[in-house]
Amino acid sequence: MRIKIAVIGSEHFCRRAKDLSVNEGDFELECHIYTDPKEAAAIIKTLKPSDAILFSGSLPYAYAKEAVQQFNVPTFYLKQDETAVSTTLLSVLANERVSCGRISMDVAEQSHIDHVLNDLNGTIELPYIHVLQNGGSIEDVINFHQRLSEQGKTEIAITSIHIVYEKLLQRGIPARMMIDPESSIIRSLRFAQQKAMVQKSSSAQIAVGILQSSGLPIVPFVKELSTILQAHWSESDGEFSLFTTKGIIEHSIKNPGFMNFFHRLPRNVKMAFGYGETTMKAAEHARLALNFIQSGELNSFYILDSNKRLHGPYPQSDGAIDMKVDHPLLVEIAEKTKLGPANISKLLQFRQSRTTNQFSATDLALYMNVSRRTAERTLKKLIEFEYVRVVGEEMTYKQGRPRSLYEMNFAIHY
Repeated sequence: MRIKIAVIGSEHFCRRAKDLSVNEGDFELECHIYTDPKEAAAIIKTLKPSDAILFSGSLPYAYAKEAVQQFNVPTFYLKQDETAVSTTLLSVLANERVSCGRISMDVAEQSHIDHVLNDLNGTIELPYIHVLQNGGSIEDVINFHQRLSEQGKTEIAITSIHIVYEKLLQRGIPARMMIDPESSIIRSLRFAQQKAMVQKSSSAQIAVGILQSSGLPIVPFVKELSTILQAHWSESDGEFSLFTTKGIIEHSIKNPGFMNFFHRLPRNVKMAFGYGETTMKAAEHARLALNFIQSGELNSFYILDSNKRLHGPYPQSDGAIDMKVDHPLLVEIAEKTKLGPANISKLLQFRQSRTTNQFSATDLALYMNVSRRTAERTLKKLIEFEYVRVVGEEMTYKQGRPRSLYEMNFAIHY
């Protein structure tokens, strides 16, 4: 499987990436060159289909982050690390014969230079450091190096941004580019390739959609949806099944056209999707997802993936909950309380969503979208086996009984 990687970076970076990938026969690069990292956002909108996207650094990625969200492919940037900083410093100190304290340097993170100096036990002076900010001004970076040079405090500038390097040279300021080690570039390209292969394999998974209607004729809607999802469809006893792939569904639900179609569906039509290694398994998952649509959620749909994670309700939420439990403590809780995997998963998410440990039955009911009585029954089961404990009471009104406050009493973190 040959993988196409779109590389977005300066001419220097793209040329280097091309040279290093010559001997890599199982992926190809399509380079897109900018002169200023800000141009990355515009470049994203002109990309041809590719299997992965690699930016030359965190700055162009930050400028393009919003635009790249429309792409359903793995996206990465070459991360600057201690190896890049130490390699560059070693080269400059050896070849330029300047002290570290006479160098100005812009870096992605302060910790990178700190770790290098800590490894040297503080035996060299600290260079002048400018930490790059996402969305920050290129001119501010240039002025940082230029000001120190004009004040006579530095003899050379090291920059992570190619346009800054060029501007400093034009202004007569000695400068060097931060060195991206060959190993880091090759490792990033191979990582992008591996992630793309995993996603392509995952996207090819079988997907089944099920639509149910209470007597209304919905064949025109089914035909329209089958066109959007590039799906085959069949009908049995008034129930419609559509057969497509996971990749097509995940791409489609991000498309405004799909959501426009969904909002035009009659309100009594229920729709859900399932993924699986076989058509039978995908259909089983779709049917399970369909069962989670409650009477008040007929304007929503769910997806149950091959790992038994329930996604939705769309379009209100793209969150996911586990429909299976395999952690030993969760298995124990399920066996003792007879609570289902979905409820246990929601309990974990409820705990993680709160800024305080204490909660009321009403808090839990609102989060789980159930009645207060149902939440109290769930809490009663958990209290019985000491997975939840009562820690106090609070009076919410001038009259009426105070309500109990609870706290989770099991140690597990996801």
